[in-house]
Amino acid sequence: MFRKNPQEGEVRPAEDLRFTDPSVPSRSCCCPARPVVKVIMPSAAGRPHPVDLWLCGHHYRASLTALLAAKAAVEEVGLADGPVQADHAVAAV
Repeated sequence: MFRKNPQEGEVRPAEDLRFTDPSVPSRSCCCPARPVVKVIMPSAAGRPHPVDLWLCGHHYRASLTALLAAKAAVEEVGLADGPVQADHAVAAV
């Protein structure tokens, strides 16, 4: 008469924080894509305080050289095993 819940024994995959965390915006600063990294630009001569930039994967990879030169800090958004991890290896070298 009563059926067992079919999802009871299943292991749910880790949730992607880009879709569930309310502190992560639904759009990047650069385009309508979802952000994959939060870049913290340090203060500079014309900018007395740090600034957060939420970048999509494409714009992050395109800006990587400039971000390294500016000594920006990068935080991944979402799952740790995403494609952005390879870029951090490049940034660390």
